[in-house]
Amino acid sequence: MTLHSTLKLGLKELKDGFTSHERWLYMAVQDIKLRYRRSMIGPWWVTISTGVMVMMLGFLWSHIFGSDLENYLPFFAVGFVLWGWMSGQILDAACGFASFQGVIKQMRLPFPIFTFRCNVRQLIILAHNTAIIVLVLLFIGKGLSWINLIAIPSLMLVQLNLTLLSIVVTIFCTRYQDMTQVVNVGIQIVFFFTPILWQLETLKNRTYLAEMNPVYHWIEIIRAPLLGRLPGANDYLWSLASLVLLSLLATYYLGRYRSRIAYWL
Repeated sequence: MTLHSTLKLGLKELKDGFTSHERWLYMAVQDIKLRYRRSMIGPWWVTISTGVMVMMLGFLWSHIFGSDLENYLPFFAVGFVLWGWMSGQILDAACGFASFQGVIKQMRLPFPIFTFRCNVRQLIILAHNTAIIVLVLLFIGKGLSWINLIAIPSLMLVQLNLTLLSIVVTIFCTRYQDMTQVVNVGIQIVFFFTPILWQLETLKNRTYLAEMNPVYHWIEIIRAPLLGRLPGANDYLWSLASLVLLSLLATYYLGRYRSRIAYWL
């Protein structure tokens, strides 16, 4: 099979998955309902626990770094909530298609459906956790402004990157199931290498350690407008470049391995 035909098959798989939006939207909502079916406040428990973590860790780390709480806490709150959303999608992807093997072995569905389902599930949780960001910006930060709206298209760009990355990770971890633990460890390492707990200014003349990290740029194009400033052009260049690369990888993986996934399970 040539590269062109492989990419063509992968692109068709992506298109079929996206056009089946009724299925993965419904399944994602049902996942949330089933997870919290006996809870009085549902996914708001996640928001409450995340909010407590943000306040406690923000207070602690602002004192450790000697930073002003009014500047540090909004920076940390936005980064921590966004990281929870991003890492949640990759950790879901690392489980591969194993949790859906009953459906995959019984009927032929576009494989991106299962990735979209997990992504939407994490988006719903992010929507709840957005309340933390709003409260922190209103009561501790600089408040809300029109520049915050730039975060919306930035969020869409990052979601595209995460979806494509999730497809690659899911197929890879389905083929090599031991890699799930490697991905889990890698997520923890990336967390400490990304300016979430610490700010870029602490690196002084070694900012390249963060600027070579695409995850930093994904977070920054959303965090910067929420904190009242415009993202840098470099952040968008990194995000768009990673989008192109991940598009090629995801399309290739789907086109080449879609007929083998059911046999790997």
